[in-house]
Amino acid sequence: MSPSWLKNKVSILFLFFAYTGFSQKLDTLNTFVVTEVLSELKTFSHIELSMDSNSTHSLDELLELSPVYLKNYGQGQLATLSIRGNGASQTQVFWNGFKMNSPSLGQTDLSLIPVFFLSNARINYSGGSSLNGSGGIGGSVDLSNQLNWQKDVVGMAGVQLASFTNSTARFQLSFGKNKVFQQLKMYHSKGKNDFDFTDVSDIQKSKVFQENNQISQQGGQYEIGVRMNKKNLIQGTVLFFNSDREIPPVLSTVSNKETQEDKSVKSFVSWKSFQDNFTSDLRVSYFKEQLNYTDSISSIFSTSNINTYQAQWRSKFKLLKVFDVETSLGNSLYQVKSSGFSEEKTRNELGLYSKISETLPKLYYEVFARQELIDVSFSPIMFGGGFAYSPFKKKIELRGNIASVFRLPTLNDLYWAVGGNESLLPEKGWNSELSISYKKTKKPKEWSTSITGFYNETENWIQWVPTNTGVWSPRNVKKITNAGAELSVNYSCQINDFSFGLLGFYTFTHSMNRISENSNTLLVGKMPIYIPNHKASGTFGMGYKKISLTYSQIYNGRVFIDESNSAYMPHYFPANISLEYRLKLKTQTLFLKGKINNLYNEQFQVVANRPVPGRNYSFDISYFF
Repeated sequence: MSPSWLKNKVSILFLFFAYTGFSQKLDTLNTFVVTEVLSELKTFSHIELSMDSNSTHSLDELLELSPVYLKNYGQGQLATLSIRGNGASQTQVFWNGFKMNSPSLGQTDLSLIPVFFLSNARINYSGGSSLNGSGGIGGSVDLSNQLNWQKDVVGMAGVQLASFTNSTARFQLSFGKNKVFQQLKMYHSKGKNDFDFTDVSDIQKSKVFQENNQISQQGGQYEIGVRMNKKNLIQGTVLFFNSDREIPPVLSTVSNKETQEDKSVKSFVSWKSFQDNFTSDLRVSYFKEQLNYTDSISSIFSTSNINTYQAQWRSKFKLLKVFDVETSLGNSLYQVKSSGFSEEKTRNELGLYSKISETLPKLYYEVFARQELIDVSFSPIMFGGGFAYSPFKKKIELRGNIASVFRLPTLNDLYWAVGGNESLLPEKGWNSELSISYKKTKKPKEWSTSITGFYNETENWIQWVPTNTGVWSPRNVKKITNAGAELSVNYSCQINDFSFGLLGFYTFTHSMNRISENSNTLLVGKMPIYIPNHKASGTFGMGYKKISLTYSQIYNGRVFIDESNSAYMPHYFPANISLEYRLKLKTQTLFLKGKINNLYNEQFQVVANRPVPGRNYSFDISYFF
């Protein structure tokens, strides 16, 4: 399948479905609710993130209150994720089932994903990420757009004003009829981010202002759904997003006036078919991404252009009236032009996945396998399985699972003009976990708690290290083990006009380097950099009639910032608080929200020598019609 053929087909499908949608003449809306055909590994740990369709946050801000560790380089700057002691490149991000991680860098910048454009967000741990593809040694973040079929015209307009000359505007408009639904979203955000902070590198500990930190982002998303009949649904989404940002200097250095421009277009078309004993989902996507980095003082002008073509076919059916079978066949083609490569580089990934499961009165179990063909070479087979046992009417549930995982070297690892290493081996390993959970519902109260123990092992860990010639080059240098435990508590209560809720997470991670193959035995037994032993977060909310108050607290333990564990960043403990008022105006609703971030004005850094703002404020007004 040629890229140009696929690109043309995607365009033709969008035009056809749009034409079909606009040509319908229907007066009433019949509720059409279907479940996603996308697979799910039910015995593997996961967390559904609380989504707010009116949010002004980027994805990194949403994930701060989850059990995972967020590595943030500053206000509006690069943000990546670490799950259970693994690195950012070992965390996959999927958008509607399609890989988002850059094939050249291997990461996803979470600060470039507005929550406003999403319907659902979910964290899958370890082997639970294998259903969508390889590479998620630590886990994955699954993002999706779900059509919210509504009648007639529904809209929203909102604006947020915040400290440091920040502002965010958003607009949403949807048109719904019996067989057609369309939705348009527009987003714009900008700010100087010239906050003041204490320069800890200065003997005088003077107050200075962050410089070269302006950011401007804008984007739009169009979604369409066409109900062809009672058993077939067509869905299409196009998302574009542009970001222009300045990159501030690290402490005690002079700014080079660095800038970075990110442009992206993401699109997909899906045909879902719901038959009596067989459901399927055929979808194709096209991503176009461009990155331009400029450091004019050092005469560095770096560019990267990526075209990604992906196609998937997923199905669910019954086997022998007992077993549930889920299968998927997918292909991804990446084309990368980069100033760091001598020529255009491509990679083709063909993957086959299958899962079989059975539900018994008190026991559910599942097993799966995934095989991929990378260009002309077969990858290691990923396989795994798990069980869920509920002895007491599902109030108490015991779960366990084990899975193998692997991750390919990135294109930068293999082909970077100075230092690339084409002889790299894939990272590979296995993950396991065991958990017990308890849930009790007795109106007006509901609460649940769970505790999970995990153990992960990864070998052939890829790391860029200096060679004898002084050139940095990637090598398979480590074997890492990660062990730990996670605790979650969720409580809610609704009594007449009063509501109360509490959600808390705690994660303990012990990560250790077991083998060092670069002749430095001093690194054996040391923790990897930027992996905290302790991470905790909690959110407390209460509401009365039209008013609601929310308080959130985060704790990140200290992290080492060098391989020898001789230097570290201390723990930090920021908090946020917000107050919201809802005013009902016949068929319209007005939301007013004020928020204080970093409530206690804590001075801290997530990444060494990259300051973050102290106490700051925001005010938001949203009008729904």
